[in-house]
Amino acid sequence: MDMPQDRSSTKAPPERLLAEFPVPSLEQWYQEVVRLLKGAPFEKKMLTPTVEGITLKPLYTADDLAGLEFPTVMPGDSPFPRGTRLLGFREGAWLVAQELPYPTYDELNAALRFDLDRGQTAVNLLLDRATQAGLDPDMAKVGEVGAGGTSIASLIGLARALDGVDLEQVPILVQPGSAALPFAALLVAYLRRHRKDVTKLRGSLGMDPLCGLVSLGKLPVSLGRAYDELTLLTRWAAVHAPAVATLAAYGFPYHDSGASAVQELAFTLATAVEHLRQLDRRGVDVETAARRTLFGLSVGSHFFMEVAKLRAARMLWARVVRASGGSEAASRMTLHVRSSSWNKTAYDPCTNILRATTEAFAAVLGGCDSLHVAAFDEALGLPSELGRRIARNTQTILRDEVHLDALVDPAGGSWAIETLTAQVAEKAWALFQQLESAGGMLAAIEKGLPQRMVGEVAEEREKAFASRRESLLGVNVYPNPTEARPVRRQPDYAALHAARSARLQALRCSQEHGENVRVLASLQHILDSRSDELFESLVSAAERGATIGEFAKTLRTGDAPGPDVTAVRIHRAAEPFEALRAKVEQWRESQAGGPQVFVAAVGSLAELMPRIDFTRGFFEVGGLAVDASATFATAEEAQAAAVGSGAPIVVVLSTDERYPVLVPALAAALKAARPEVLLVLAGYPKEHIDAFKPVGIDEFIHLRSDVHATLVALATRIGVRS
Repeated sequence: MDMPQDRSSTKAPPERLLAEFPVPSLEQWYQEVVRLLKGAPFEKKMLTPTVEGITLKPLYTADDLAGLEFPTVMPGDSPFPRGTRLLGFREGAWLVAQELPYPTYDELNAALRFDLDRGQTAVNLLLDRATQAGLDPDMAKVGEVGAGGTSIASLIGLARALDGVDLEQVPILVQPGSAALPFAALLVAYLRRHRKDVTKLRGSLGMDPLCGLVSLGKLPVSLGRAYDELTLLTRWAAVHAPAVATLAAYGFPYHDSGASAVQELAFTLATAVEHLRQLDRRGVDVETAARRTLFGLSVGSHFFMEVAKLRAARMLWARVVRASGGSEAASRMTLHVRSSSWNKTAYDPCTNILRATTEAFAAVLGGCDSLHVAAFDEALGLPSELGRRIARNTQTILRDEVHLDALVDPAGGSWAIETLTAQVAEKAWALFQQLESAGGMLAAIEKGLPQRMVGEVAEEREKAFASRRESLLGVNVYPNPTEARPVRRQPDYAALHAARSARLQALRCSQEHGENVRVLASLQHILDSRSDELFESLVSAAERGATIGEFAKTLRTGDAPGPDVTAVRIHRAAEPFEALRAKVEQWRESQAGGPQVFVAAVGSLAELMPRIDFTRGFFEVGGLAVDASATFATAEEAQAAAVGSGAPIVVVLSTDERYPVLVPALAAALKAARPEVLLVLAGYPKEHIDAFKPVGIDEFIHLRSDVHATLVALATRIGVRS
């Protein structure tokens, strides 16, 4: 079919819509905004600083793109800001790769088969902490088996986990920790036993030694041996499983410790470069290694910043690979994205549905290749079937109802997103170069450099949440005071450890297991082999019943655990408020009942309602019951009601104009009637602070308060204990 000709040079320009109205200039817009601000500084009200060191403008124009070359790049063209494929998702939608962190392989299989029939398009297999460390259940501690994923130690377990799943048709993504090589042997043994073509396997067995190191503080294997195993697996896959990534660079631990988007991107890029260097020293060229690298990034609440981060990631990886001698094809990033864990909440968990939806939207607009959307109850432990369904259907709606798979880079051309892409790329590249100057990512981690950087940003963000300059809906603002305390769904780790250990002991007593022990013993002599001989021997042992732990023990004979480093602090932003609220609610159960906070509001409801709402919300985020049901005409009425309430905390509340007369009299009367009561003033009248404290005011609450610290102090004083 002939393409339509471009006749723009001969065709008259179209008439501008609403041409009778003049087009205002940017300066005219600015002057009108200044007028509407009524004296408030434009820079303070309209410019938004971020933890990335980027200041967001309220309005972007084509002038912001001046000097940038990449906005003119077409989809599928290097450096790939608009995606690595010419037609984007029209060539195939992103993979719906939902995590199913169930501890046993039977639970995993049931959930996996159920979800694959209802919209999931890829297996996203999380292995438990023991398996990732190369430990069988009977070698691991209680609390490691089933923690964070599925316990799979042998071919029998893997077969049960994947029963009914055709891996020639369904891609598989695995986060194997330090057990990538042993797990790959199990997987290949499984495929061969079921007469599946290994060359048709798609997905990732991506191992990221630095992710494990910075997450846990140490590895169960030396870094040298980890990269040796990774090298062997990469060589084997390049020939026998060409569509499988064997290297991974995960930004998850940084994101989930509170890192900025710039930090997450820079540290992930530096991790990937460290992998390239380590494999190059072992004889694997950049072309081979880069083609088999999977990137894993998280996407948080800041929609435009996160879209820009994913676009910038592809650009920077393309720059690195081309500068390292790799081809354009090798510089195409494969990008797995998961929605953030950092911003999810245990209280009011349904708000997580909204957070995850915007994050999924950002991930798709940013051009992810596969995506996990967190279940709304992920912060409570194992996801419920309802949580899985809503998360999975979020992706289905974006694809089948919003039709994001019908568009090629819908974010392209947005002045705001293109500008942010350039700014994120510039700052991430500068931070990446700083890490390179420190000796590369491994050296930087050993020095604690990225850990300190993330810690500093996390502290800044935590202060913003504590003072409510940043919001977590349902946690530090707009809590639901009638909500029941969250029930966490965790496995019975002791029972799980006992059951899995007993099953492994039964396997070790079998006749086939004796044969695999002899096979494993023979591996001692070929550990340095660069041929397929070692991997094929591993597969052979797996077919005879060898376990992950036995593989790891054999492969790592004479090895020592990796270096000890400072681990990042993986946590959720809501945890301080959630911990406080849980303690207060538990304490309330031991009390006689009634409010913990009584609001002694003097004045009319109309004039006091904003301050009453603020006060109620201030205390309710800490789990304290608030009585703000009435206002009082006089201080005497307020005093009588406050004394009668029995509340250990009384808030004196009125207008700033009334405070100079009201506070001394009311505070003195309340303290005389109930000396133990804690008096809090709603507001912060600066000129009267020193006068109000001696008459009995114990605390002040206001817009600039550190809400968390104030509530902790007050809760402690009324008897709440850790």
